[in-house]
Amino acid sequence: AAAAKDAADADGRRRAGEMESVRNTIAAKVYFDYDKDEIRDDQKATLDAKVGIMNANSAVRLRIAGHTDDRGSDEYNLALGQRRAASVQRYLVSRGLNASRFETVSFGKERPAAQGENEDAWSKNRRGEFEIIAGGDNLRMPR
Repeated sequence: AAAAKDAADADGRRRAGEMESVRNTIAAKVYFDYDKDEIRDDQKATLDAKVGIMNANSAVRLRIAGHTDDRGSDEYNLALGQRRAASVQRYLVSRGLNASRFETVSFGKERPAAQGENEDAWSKNRRGEFEIIAGGDNLRMPR
């Protein structure tokens, strides 16, 4: 009985670790160059990892939020953030995912990830963020 309990506990810990890994992969941000909405080559692996998880979890839906640094007008940055979110969605759809599994939103410069008036802060703020909005209760690792 003790061995069975130990095995069940180990399985529970393994499953919890898998769920955390899947959630971290889904939540991983992508970053953009200044005044650009194209997916950078160094960000594609982050998005490709999400594709495998989305394929293994057909009920998952995501909100993609586009963000900008604080340079430029509110209107310009809201539009740029929306283009960034749409660019991420297009990339994921080009990898075989259905567009209906995503919603996009722009926060422009309103929700900075980093404070500061320098490239280090600005580069952290030019990003796409991901939030599970449906189907996240029983996530599975891709097999």
